[in-house]
Amino acid sequence: MLETEERAYRVLLVEDVAHEAELVVHQLQRAGLSFEWRRVETEDALRQHIREFAPDIILSDFNLPQFDGLSALRVAREVVPHTPFIFVSGTIGEERAIGALHAGAADYVLKGNLLRLAPAVRRALEDARLREERARQQVQIARMTRILALLSGVNALVVRVRDRRELLRETCRLAVRAGGYLSAIIYFKVPALSNLSAVAWHGADDLRNAMAEPPDAATDFVGEIVRTGKVFLCNDPSSDRLPPALREAMRTGALAAVVGLPLVVDRTPMGVLLLAAGESDTVSSKELRTLREIAGNLSFALQYLRKDSKVRLLSHFDARTGLAQRPLFCDRLARLIADPADPASHFVISIIDIQRMSLINDSYGRRIGDLLLQHVADRLRSRFLKNDHVAHFGGGTFAVFGDASGRPADELVAAMRGHAAALFGRVFVIEQQEISVAVRCGLALYPNDGTEANALVQRAELALQEARASGVRELNYSAEKHSEMVGRVALEQKLRAALDREQFVLHYQPKIDLRTGRICGAEALLRWHEPQEGLISPAAFLPVLESSGLIVDVGAWVMQQAAADCWQWLRAGLPPVRVAVNISPAQLRQTDFTTQFLNATGAWATAEAGLDVEITEGALQEDSEEEIGRLAKLRALGAKIAIDDFGTGYSSLSRLSALPVDILKIDRSFVKQLPQSSQGIALVKTVISLAQAFAMTTVAEGVESRPQLEMCRDLGCTHSQGFLHSRPVAAPQFQVLLRDGIRWTP
Repeated sequence: MLETEERAYRVLLVEDVAHEAELVVHQLQRAGLSFEWRRVETEDALRQHIREFAPDIILSDFNLPQFDGLSALRVAREVVPHTPFIFVSGTIGEERAIGALHAGAADYVLKGNLLRLAPAVRRALEDARLREERARQQVQIARMTRILALLSGVNALVVRVRDRRELLRETCRLAVRAGGYLSAIIYFKVPALSNLSAVAWHGADDLRNAMAEPPDAATDFVGEIVRTGKVFLCNDPSSDRLPPALREAMRTGALAAVVGLPLVVDRTPMGVLLLAAGESDTVSSKELRTLREIAGNLSFALQYLRKDSKVRLLSHFDARTGLAQRPLFCDRLARLIADPADPASHFVISIIDIQRMSLINDSYGRRIGDLLLQHVADRLRSRFLKNDHVAHFGGGTFAVFGDASGRPADELVAAMRGHAAALFGRVFVIEQQEISVAVRCGLALYPNDGTEANALVQRAELALQEARASGVRELNYSAEKHSEMVGRVALEQKLRAALDREQFVLHYQPKIDLRTGRICGAEALLRWHEPQEGLISPAAFLPVLESSGLIVDVGAWVMQQAAADCWQWLRAGLPPVRVAVNISPAQLRQTDFTTQFLNATGAWATAEAGLDVEITEGALQEDSEEEIGRLAKLRALGAKIAIDDFGTGYSSLSRLSALPVDILKIDRSFVKQLPQSSQGIALVKTVISLAQAFAMTTVAEGVESRPQLEMCRDLGCTHSQGFLHSRPVAAPQFQVLLRDGIRWTP
């Protein structure tokens, strides 16, 4: 059962006829929906009930004596923009319905067909829930990003700051500025007394003003944290564990939650980091784990702050390998750049990453993994005699820099390949176990790729990322490739916004039955209506949808929209048509894919009208049994399954016979060769014969000329799709094609 059916909802009806409102209510109750409802028929009443009744969904007639549906929609979008709004009317026309959907309505249902109302309401409520969930996740992601920034900032303080007071003061400042907390206070025990003293603070005064000064270590909740060494979290203003002034600050909304984290020195709690948050649901379990880590790192710094030489060692050198960590490596590189032996010197920075280091740890154990890192460090020291030019950045990532004067980029890559072969060409023998290691390298050159140490290291890391993505072993930094990567990230963000802002649209290209010359189906094709650039073909953005995983959400939208359009045509009395939607491998792998598909078509799909599935030839691999099972279930329920661009991939006969497939679509690259190319004729004939052998139908894609069409028909192809019949068109234009037909005779 959907989440939207698990509680009573609040339904607000904008309807001037009480009897018709009761019919709507009765229909929803018959469908099993549990809800409270109110009826209004004026704008003032609508605004009042939105404010006081807080509806989960609004159902509105289109024409009312004192008010009209579009005005009701405008009020709803203004006051509660995220509440779904559905028109339930007997008078709304097609053009006005489309205009209402563009204005923000979730759907419209004719009063003469109330059977469709409950599915529409369920779908709208579920869509609203999903939007709310996505928004909540985005807020949580942003929150965790700030907490991770706080963690990073505190770690940097631990390395850089040598003064205890400055360390604590800067930690409080970062908690507010980077972590997003309202206030931060650090308390420490006063020697020989039972009190705690605030030694650092930052942010709004509400927390500090509400705290007793000084807190009593024996009775106060701050003292309890010191006594027990346990984390304290409270977002309840009535809690008797809080002092009265703090309860009052939370009750009035000045503060919403308080977190207290023990600071432990020599295994003894000695202080407390106290944080005040502005929202009661701010502190999640993930955030609390990160805050524990921050308090642990701060405790570590406090414990060893007086032992300055040891702190420097632990701060600047990796404890496992003894090599410099990133900050010291960058400092050394900066000094070399600032004062080179030769002003014309060139340097190469190489970031070396052991591939699948986590798998090595999982397979051999963490201790063997640490020993492997030590062996790698020893080989690097022996290969690069200047040990201050070698570093360990953590995990399986190492860094080196050296003189590159007078050597072109290609030669440097070759030299690095030689170093890698010498370093990692021999297996590592650790406790009688032989471990082979493969690495990737990213290179950056001074001064070609930058003149500042941190920037050069960052660009070498970017080159390493690109090497991972492209599958090569060594790669130089390229500003052009970096720009492309930045462009891909920017495009991904625009695509995420496009989905939320409903900028995607569907165009439909008809399929023609070569026996009758009539439209027998259509393929739904995705387009992006970008506000500045207009309509964009999927070739420009589909790879980013797939690489980012957005294809799953966009694909779900395509199914819902195609189903809505197909249902609209059917209700308009047009000839029934089956619409094929392209399903990506990532979408097909979703465990709820079948449910999503069936929910989109609802109860109205028939053998002649509904959704079909198109997949690429390579979408189903040998280990795709679960995906095949999902397709088989849909096929058993009436959906047709088509393999798109057939012939461009690899499908064995035994594999093809085992797949739940009804249609083979002949790739346009084959059709383009017709009728002149004998090789093209042979390819198309082979595909058609194969389809006939397995009782499948065929669709010729990309048909652009009458000779191509006639050749396909003569070879036994049953269906055709291409510009000869029609370009892909928007839903209203396709509706005209359905109504008037395509002027073509077989």
